[in-house]
Amino acid sequence: MSNITNETVEKLRSLIDHIVREVVDNDGDVEVNIVPASYRLLVELHTNENDVGQVIGQGGHVVVGIRSILAAFGGKNGLQVTMDYVTEQEKNGGRDRARRR
Repeated sequence: MSNITNETVEKLRSLIDHIVREVVDNDGDVEVNIVPASYRLLVELHTNENDVGQVIGQGGHVVVGIRSILAAFGGKNGLQVTMDYVTEQEKNGGRDRARRR
């Protein structure tokens, strides 16, 4: 896992966690998991299904903004950063999928 340190992972987790908790109503249901791979970080964002609209935003503007921040963070650290957005319902095995890539 070249270029990826625990400090980098924690900075990214803290950044995304802070942004998303400010946007959603159910901030206690926000979970950010970081999956490191060689020169790449995958952010798995989990929220309450009632907060999907707030995280996506009208016309997708909020999630596009979050992904822009991820790209900037990745560029600064020489990494590719991608995000999967998963609702609590999907995380718990629900059939109604709201997964966003």
